[in-house]
Amino acid sequence: MTSSTQFLDAIPYLGSGLGYRREIGSWILDAGDRIDVLEVVTEQFTRAEDELAALVDRFPVIPHGVGLSIGTVGPLDWEYLRSVKRVSDITGAPYYSEHLAVTRAPGIDIGHLSPVWFTSEVLRAVIDNVRAVQDFLGKPLVLENISYLFDIPNATMTQAEFFHRLVDATGCGLLLDVANVNVNARNHGFDPVEFLDSMPLHAVVQIHMAGGFWRDGIYFDGHSEPVDEATWQLLDVLVERVPIRISIVERDANFPDELAPLLDDVDRIRRAISAARAPVMARPR
Repeated sequence: MTSSTQFLDAIPYLGSGLGYRREIGSWILDAGDRIDVLEVVTEQFTRAEDELAALVDRFPVIPHGVGLSIGTVGPLDWEYLRSVKRVSDITGAPYYSEHLAVTRAPGIDIGHLSPVWFTSEVLRAVIDNVRAVQDFLGKPLVLENISYLFDIPNATMTQAEFFHRLVDATGCGLLLDVANVNVNARNHGFDPVEFLDSMPLHAVVQIHMAGGFWRDGIYFDGHSEPVDEATWQLLDVLVERVPIRISIVERDANFPDELAPLLDDVDRIRRAISAARAPVMARPR
């Protein structure tokens, strides 16, 4: 893959949609006229290819993985990557998305998304990993900013600087999880708008929106509650700064009694993106 972001420029506008969850799958299929695009969790479909193909027949589908561990300093799991490629190929998606995170170390499966140590050594390893994955999949990798409860000490750069250098070196994209920015800003006491402005927004391809909850003084990225107003306000800031091509509302638990509230969120995001895009699209050539 190229070291520029020219392949990201070819990714089309796909609109607003939902993260597909089997618990609400029948509702999603019945609401196809209000959903532009679906995101599926890769690991849930490595052994369900016929089910995945049926979704692809109905919607544009973007696969989103949780087990790549792109931040691990060590060899990639090529058996896992082969299963990822099968899912990615079935969807025909223009990119593959994952998390900038560590989920395993040699001989250890951590079992959750852990933050990357923002150092030059780790950056070199992640650059090598991203290039290898992009070459293997034949498409750009788009990486998500995660929520975290702690900073790994003795970092030599900020998260934003790490992302900038990674994008510059590999041409990878950014899946900007707006909810995670809100979660981290609350828990670590920084200005979320300043954080947005520090990130490589030119590389943003997709966004996530979700809702969290407070427990014992900590705000958790639960994907279990309605999107809160602070996250909506961040979205309004973001759409004025960068064109959003794909937006996904995530909900993993505490599903509502009907799909309408989630569809209303999809509509609200679509309106925000469309309002920001309209002046650009109407600009005389």
